[in-house]
Amino acid sequence: MSQSHFIVYERDAKWQFTNKGSITAPFDNRFEAIEAAIGAARISGDPHSIVIVQDPGTDEEIVWRHTEDSAENSEEF
Repeated sequence: MSQSHFIVYERDAKWQFTNKGSITAPFDNRFEAIEAAIGAARISGDPHSIVIVQDPGTDEEIVWRHTEDSAENSEEF
């Protein structure tokens, strides 16, 4: 089983996310980037998609994962 990873991170004082080598940017803040990555993951059609946030200086954290009811699956960031 392969997973489609949407990775959110900050670069050059702007937030962005990447998926399969494609970068979507810029976002003014972490929340906007996470919301956009979750939206892209939902419409990707991949039932194994996940959204990971890499905060500067911390470990990565999974903030969203596709489930049967993914609309209810968002965490508070």
